[in-house]
Amino acid sequence: MSTYRFAHWTAAAVMAVCGAASAQEITMATWGGGVGAAWREAYAEPFTKETGIGVKIVEVPTPEAQVRAQKDAPKFNAALSSFFEASQMYSDGLLEDFDMSEVPALKNVPEKYLLKAPSGRLIGVSTYFAYYGIAVNKDLAKPSDFSSWKALGDAKWAGKLSVTRPVYSSAYDLTIMSVAEGGNERDTAKGLALLTALGKNSLAMYSSMAQMNQLLQRGEVTAAPYYSTRVWQMKRDGQSNIEMVIPKEGALILPYIVVVPKKAQGRASYLKWLNYVAQPEGQSRIADIAGYLPLNSTAKLSPATEKELGQPLAALRDQLYQPDWNYIAESRKSRIELVERAMAGAGR
Repeated sequence: MSTYRFAHWTAAAVMAVCGAASAQEITMATWGGGVGAAWREAYAEPFTKETGIGVKIVEVPTPEAQVRAQKDAPKFNAALSSFFEASQMYSDGLLEDFDMSEVPALKNVPEKYLLKAPSGRLIGVSTYFAYYGIAVNKDLAKPSDFSSWKALGDAKWAGKLSVTRPVYSSAYDLTIMSVAEGGNERDTAKGLALLTALGKNSLAMYSSMAQMNQLLQRGEVTAAPYYSTRVWQMKRDGQSNIEMVIPKEGALILPYIVVVPKKAQGRASYLKWLNYVAQPEGQSRIADIAGYLPLNSTAKLSPATEKELGQPLAALRDQLYQPDWNYIAESRKSRIELVERAMAGAGR
């Protein structure tokens, strides 16, 4: 099901409980699964204490779907987004943009992690990143068994792996598998072949992170491309047999961004909010809380968090591939259709 159709399915419930944001309040959409709770602790509560401006964090299945459903009458004045979704929303006229001078803290974010419109204006505020590698159940395989993305296509793993829905695998899996095969986000032929092989090896196509967590924890699947933050949380919850692997070809960096829906209310308030989440202090806090890693180069990890990470932050960044997210957004429809056809052929 497309994101656009999904918007109409989910919007009504959120609209019923979430009134229009007041000029003095921030109402921000985030994903669920612990993301909202981390934002309340790391950003919302300290921001309200410092400024007196209330922040309501609303957990929804897909923030992008809410922005689309509320076009021209937004109930939110901020939303958390992936880069490719934000780029697509901006192209569709759904987001505000900003001059760099309006968010001065972004001067400490490397240029490649800033999402910009063709005009050069900012589409939103880059906050932190996760990465996309391979999660492995160590009771069923050694992490070294998946030292390459190409291992996911090995027939010996038939019925033992998992893959996500095309709306995300077309952006994430197809990109990093193409890199592993010597291509990139534009040159995807060999990456598609590898992704198709993963589909053939997959027991299930997971539809939520909660489902994927259970598949890994119960040992129903041996490994799958997955998000670093989910493995981080499982390990913190005592699931020591789940390991995150960065293959030798690298992992995919997943930067996240706070965007503002077009015609959102409370510009003075949401500009204060954007500047606040761009600061290093909140990014350091959410790293400690949930394993989201800072994009602000002046943010420091606590010794405990760096120990959990297993390496210096700069060393990790050197292993991560940053694609052209604007290109991925522009080609989104064709990429999804390509992957849908491949997965259908793989029996998914």
